[in-house]
Amino acid sequence: MIKFPKSIKNITEDAMVAKDLIKKLVTSQLNIPSRLKEVVSGYLLSLMMESAKHTQTFASTVIGLDQSQYSRLLSDHPDLAKDSLTDLGQKTGKALGKPGRQQLVSAAPWTIAIIIDATLHPRSSLHVHNAQRFNHGQGFVIGHQWTNIVVNINGRIIPLPPIPFLSRNECKRRGVPYETEHDRLKVYLDQLNLAAVVGSYQADEVVVLTDSGYDNKQLQNLIVSKGWDFLTALKISRGARSANQSSQFHRVDDLFWSTRKQAPWKTIRVETDGGKKRRKFRVRKLLGYIKGITCEVALVCSEKSGKTGKRFFACSRSGIDAGVLIRAYSKRWQVELFHRATKHQFGLLDAGVEDFESLTAHIHWVYCAYLLLHELDVPDAKSLTEKQRRLTSLVNKGPWEDYVSRIIAAKTQCGGRKSQETLLRMALQHATAL
Repeated sequence: MIKFPKSIKNITEDAMVAKDLIKKLVTSQLNIPSRLKEVVSGYLLSLMMESAKHTQTFASTVIGLDQSQYSRLLSDHPDLAKDSLTDLGQKTGKALGKPGRQQLVSAAPWTIAIIIDATLHPRSSLHVHNAQRFNHGQGFVIGHQWTNIVVNINGRIIPLPPIPFLSRNECKRRGVPYETEHDRLKVYLDQLNLAAVVGSYQADEVVVLTDSGYDNKQLQNLIVSKGWDFLTALKISRGARSANQSSQFHRVDDLFWSTRKQAPWKTIRVETDGGKKRRKFRVRKLLGYIKGITCEVALVCSEKSGKTGKRFFACSRSGIDAGVLIRAYSKRWQVELFHRATKHQFGLLDAGVEDFESLTAHIHWVYCAYLLLHELDVPDAKSLTEKQRRLTSLVNKGPWEDYVSRIIAAKTQCGGRKSQETLLRMALQHATAL
């Protein structure tokens, strides 16, 4: 880890301290050519700082380099961004696993979780390349989709290079065959060298966590063939049968209804929000099979207290208790927290470029900034937000111009008064810290 100097409270006006810290961090963690170290470290510093928008203009203002240098960094060196993320993920993963990997949850056999989830990126301009219309259940979004593959080791999230969705027009422009998201994910997992990320491991230590959007028999068979386990949410239309029944498959919701006397409800509690909250669930477990998978699986029906709707899960390791399976699946929420952090704290949505290769490079640098900020040892700063504020306070006495512009803009917004109060409190916290 790179440590902040002990006299940090007395040097908040010296922006060069922050630049030197980040340059030292980049030099120690990434293999960057000498001619690009200045612009790369400056861009990463701007992404790690607190700002309403992490644009190239903001980076130019903070670092002092011309905006065109950041534009050329994204457009001319997309492979450098991807290679840097790959190398940084491997270094971080091996460092986390050296003392010994902890269990994903108590009584679970897994120490490594691969979490898969997609996130949407609204287009930044009308003419951006590879834009597509997507709907993830909350309305249509015109923009881009990224399938994120992150590794959970000892409670830390390590993002791997994401899979960009390529539209048919983009595939035609590149001269490559069109593939669905599941097809590209299957190739990605088949070629994934997990040992390069986590070091030596046993295959039965790994579990792949997915939501019902990845309830796909080809993906599940691939995971089993690698010796890993899958723990996935099932679509209610997925065919399943009990191990004690005939070979006829039923919808999974119908299966649990017909076997309601065979598998009684059991109440479990799951800790959330770092152990500060506890949620109650009712669960039922069956041993059986799902259509297209030859191995026996554990089928679980889960319902929140208050009967707000049932969810169905399948795990390729059938002998695990239902409570352990639900607690393990709850770890999938960490990828949602990762999405929120990269979008709202590191500027994933603020690329402002038209070329898709530049956009992809920006995403990779954002993920690098997320990993690098964890490597900064900041006194009295526990969360990423606190680290960002301390880092910002090194560059200047506080982002006052940014706060003023946001407070003025809040006047014209719905619920602007509440937003103004929040911003004023944040500004006061900055002033107190300084």
